[in-house]
Amino acid sequence: MHSACGIVVRMSQTFLTRHPILLTCLALLTILFVIYLPTLQTIPNGSEHYYMIDVGETQIVLNVWGTLHATGYPIYVMTGSAMVAILRALGVAPVTAPAAVSLIWGLAALALLYVLITRLTGRVLLATIVVLLFGLMRTVWIHHVIAEIYTFGLLIGLGLLTLALWKPPIKHRLYWLALLGGIGVAHHRAIAMMIPALLFAVYPDLGALRRRLPLTLAICLALGLLGFTQYAYLMLRANAGAAWVYGEPGTLAGLWDQFTGREAARFIGAPDSLDALFANIGMVNTVLATDATLPGVVAGVIGLALGCMRKERRTFAVTMALNGLVALLFHYVFYTDILSALILPVLLSLASGWLLLADALIDTPRLVSLPLPEILGVIAAAFGVVLFNSNQGFIQSLTNDPAGNETIALAQSTPPGSALMLAWGPRHFAVGLARDVLGELQTIKLVDHKADFSALAVAMPLVTPAFTFYAQPVSWWENKLGAPVYLHAVAPELVQIATKPEIGDADMPFGADAAQLTCDGNQILLHVAWSSPTVPERDLSVFVHLLAADGELIDQADESAPVYGWRPLTTWLASEIVRDVYALPNLDNAASIAYGLYTQRADGSFENVVAYELPVDCP
Repeated sequence: MHSACGIVVRMSQTFLTRHPILLTCLALLTILFVIYLPTLQTIPNGSEHYYMIDVGETQIVLNVWGTLHATGYPIYVMTGSAMVAILRALGVAPVTAPAAVSLIWGLAALALLYVLITRLTGRVLLATIVVLLFGLMRTVWIHHVIAEIYTFGLLIGLGLLTLALWKPPIKHRLYWLALLGGIGVAHHRAIAMMIPALLFAVYPDLGALRRRLPLTLAICLALGLLGFTQYAYLMLRANAGAAWVYGEPGTLAGLWDQFTGREAARFIGAPDSLDALFANIGMVNTVLATDATLPGVVAGVIGLALGCMRKERRTFAVTMALNGLVALLFHYVFYTDILSALILPVLLSLASGWLLLADALIDTPRLVSLPLPEILGVIAAAFGVVLFNSNQGFIQSLTNDPAGNETIALAQSTPPGSALMLAWGPRHFAVGLARDVLGELQTIKLVDHKADFSALAVAMPLVTPAFTFYAQPVSWWENKLGAPVYLHAVAPELVQIATKPEIGDADMPFGADAAQLTCDGNQILLHVAWSSPTVPERDLSVFVHLLAADGELIDQADESAPVYGWRPLTTWLASEIVRDVYALPNLDNAASIAYGLYTQRADGSFENVVAYELPVDCP
């Protein structure tokens, strides 16, 4: 037994001695994995930050083999869905698995970057430090820990750079580049920005093929077009009735919309004025300075310039400079929103510049007397600390944003048989995840802001959260329904949109016609039916106070108007019943709830117009 263990140890030591690059790569990936893991997203996404806007959709799609928003990203969805299925079989939670896919692709991309620059420079430790610092940049880090497409695209991009720059040249690399490039461009059109850099890197190959160049280019074009066959997946899944299909890719017109990304056209094109151009440049530069820091940007540019002047590093330096510059210029001039697919190549170029700068300094004879490795090591360590401190808390706040779970909890109060409208976006995705992946909320119909509300309102109650009216006000609903709407609260922070008012008896008094308390776990719910025999002439606010036995105010749920502020009294009809719900905590010392309507006098004091009190009798 001891002899066998000794043999294993000696074999491991021999392997690691002969393969220091592999050992260092494994150590690098382990460090990054340990850094990334605490920020990995393990809950339904709720953040609306631009990094996170599509994360919830991806969490759903990779679990149900669905399709994503345009341009569809079919190869990412196919491979990601298969990986999620494997991860779930291994016990990974369905909400976590899509982010784990990004982590796997991202670590593979960083490993490939490490292998490439180590191969080109021979500087193992320097390559390790640069890849580690690159991995700590905000845009790089965040995409390793959320369900998004960008680490997959980064892997494809680094695969293309590896094929183009590897020494000695890989056999038939033009064909391999064409095949992988076609797959990459079909995945995300931003990969096309790499073409000038790749052409520069393989220019000697093109010159050597001068006589066969037309045939070679024709074969490359055919191989590139093969990558676009992946779009058949969208049509197949749509026609198979997949649970979550974006748009209408089951038709040729719908598939073309997905392929061209028509709905994103508003972001593509030159800014309409010089001021707009400068604003766009400033927006992009702010992201880069946040990611790499201003000194990091300057150091990267200097390093790329120095590399271009050194013969032994020129091909690598010019290739990486072009890779970042073309993406940057396109982003400045032709894309008017932040796109991580264009930011990542720029950051990769800047990191390459750090490598080239340190490499040039180490090779400078006049600096040989200085303890340069130690100085560079201290600078790199300090820079790494700055990046970690700047990004770890920020990223964790995004991946732990509770709004997704809060929206699911809100949706659980939706009356069974109702249609719940949540506008397309993170909150809609969170409820969709609960319904289609976790098997919850099966008694309601989830719709977005593009639904046929006229048909829905006839078929079932139409409900939406109170916050919806900030983006889709009452006038929006009236336009969609083609009729006046009457809002009622049906649960805490949930509003029913009705096209017919509820009219009570003409002799009902002004104020609360009826009220009752219900106990719901850790909440006390006050249900009120407001009414007025005539149309009120002034608006009043609502007070709802939770009181102790001695009358002390211990909590409250006041609103500027009934129905969470969206039914001012002057919008009521004569004898209309306006139903309202208020939630208060079920506290041990709660004795009663005082509620009513009040106004504020000119001198700042308050006047209760109607006031009521109900005893609390909750377990």
